[in-house]
Amino acid sequence: MIVKNALAALPGESDFRKTDLLIRDGKIVRITEAAAFAAAEETLDASGLMLFPGAIDPHVHFDEPGFEWREDFLHGTKEAARGGVTTIIDMPCTSLPPITTIEALRNKLAVVEKKAVVDYAFYGGVSGHTADTSFAGAMEALAPYVVGFKCYFVSGMDSFTAVTKAQFARAAAECARLKRPLLLHAEDPELIARAQAGLAAARGAAPPVWRDYYASRPMEAEIEACREAVRLCGEHSSSLHVVHVGTAAAAEAVARSGASCETGPHYLAFDEEDFETYGAALKTAPPVKEASQKALLWRLLAEGTISFVASDHAGAPEREKMTGNPLTAYGGIPGTGTFFPYLLSEGFFARRLSLSRFLEATSSAAARRYGLSGGKGSIEPGKDADFVLVDPEATTFLDSSRMESKSTITPFAGMRLSGRIAGTYLRGTRVFGTPRLLLESGTAASGPGAGRFLTWGYR
Repeated sequence: MIVKNALAALPGESDFRKTDLLIRDGKIVRITEAAAFAAAEETLDASGLMLFPGAIDPHVHFDEPGFEWREDFLHGTKEAARGGVTTIIDMPCTSLPPITTIEALRNKLAVVEKKAVVDYAFYGGVSGHTADTSFAGAMEALAPYVVGFKCYFVSGMDSFTAVTKAQFARAAAECARLKRPLLLHAEDPELIARAQAGLAAARGAAPPVWRDYYASRPMEAEIEACREAVRLCGEHSSSLHVVHVGTAAAAEAVARSGASCETGPHYLAFDEEDFETYGAALKTAPPVKEASQKALLWRLLAEGTISFVASDHAGAPEREKMTGNPLTAYGGIPGTGTFFPYLLSEGFFARRLSLSRFLEATSSAAARRYGLSGGKGSIEPGKDADFVLVDPEATTFLDSSRMESKSTITPFAGMRLSGRIAGTYLRGTRVFGTPRLLLESGTAASGPGAGRFLTWGYR
């Protein structure tokens, strides 16, 4: 395959370069300017289009097997492809059984491997249920097949409970030994319990309002949890990665220790005042914070204190989201399809992020953190031909009726964004887009089963 006349976002470059790409056997073979390549089976004229590396969404809940009424791998990966994502990493906690043993991982892989439209990797889990029994052995058995381990300081799941401080410290040491990051949902359970009790007492018999949910998980709970995680990790702090940070001071505490963290698009786009408008469509844990945090998080992302962005894709049907009770409504946003378009528009095109930081935030930093950078995360010879073509002159209207995910309840619905994805390619094969739009000849788009299972050290 030859991609001609693309405005490519290449690593180490401060601006786009007009190039031709030669792709063979799913890999980028050559990148050069106006080259006379030998004829190929397929030619794609990308004139006027920007070419970005395929986005990596390193935090999704595709809920299979076990919770398929919320999401599954077919719908989740189709939505990822629609949004320019070519690799996802699925969380261990929203499967039944959760991925805390090698047997559970093999069971999950057998269920999803014929459904994935894009490439995928897994995290292993460290749950309070399992952390005291065959702890190290289970992690060691999983390590060759996962790109990290996930745990919670506070959890609402009966099947995947929070760890104690002692369990967390043991997990951090084990992750350091296994050379895998330890991912943490960082909110302090004692501060949350205290806040919830105080709110319940003040509310009395009155029904809860959205302000109650925001106040029940205060910023201090994130900050204190991050500080405690760093303390418990001790000399192993470089193994720590804190997920979905919504509070700037928490991100700064993590970065000072040598650990890493991510934020989500919803923390950059919304604040607690937006609950009155969007209600359950905006509910996540941790919740979005006060309005001042958005600008602070953008700054930390721009300077690299926050390593990258992830969607935390976690949709649910209307019956679970729209309960009428802010405290019981399911928390989660189906975000893998909006993650890259939102960052492209409000990060890169809005000049909050340089080109190099945009590439880090959406692809290369996650590839490095999770051991995939040998084959993923940038447009370079030898790497997979995963790329997204964007029309910079067009706009994208986020129409929830066109989403591929099972859940379409999102606060991003109705946004008008700069730029429009013309096509998404996985190892040189189209997984989203139309030939007419792309002036492409040759093979048709691939479908379920095109995605490959990736492990640490992938090349």
